[in-house]
Amino acid sequence: MKYSIIVIILLIPFSSMAKDLCPTNENIEPDMRIPESHYTQKNAELALNKLQGIISKSDNVYEWMTVPNSMKIIEGYILKKDANKSKFNLSQFCTFMKSSVWHD
Repeated sequence: MKYSIIVIILLIPFSSMAKDLCPTNENIEPDMRIPESHYTQKNAELALNKLQGIISKSDNVYEWMTVPNSMKIIEGYILKKDANKSKFNLSQFCTFMKSSVWHD
């Protein structure tokens, strides 16, 4: 039993570390870089909800960079989701990742 628990504890960090599809653009400062792991369905849905709130005027708490950052998260998620379908789609996602930065 103790052995099983130790194995599970050791495997958890490795299971959450997915290999990136594209090389990291080291020319982008780390604090400005949006990692591939950020382009998830959950983050895309949060970004979409934020944009819908801004458009419907039910959300007045935002800055100018909220819209382009939200759009980038949605686009990145869609491109990443399709990246495994073909080499062309993977190429599109990797081109996108070369300029994957936060608007600040």
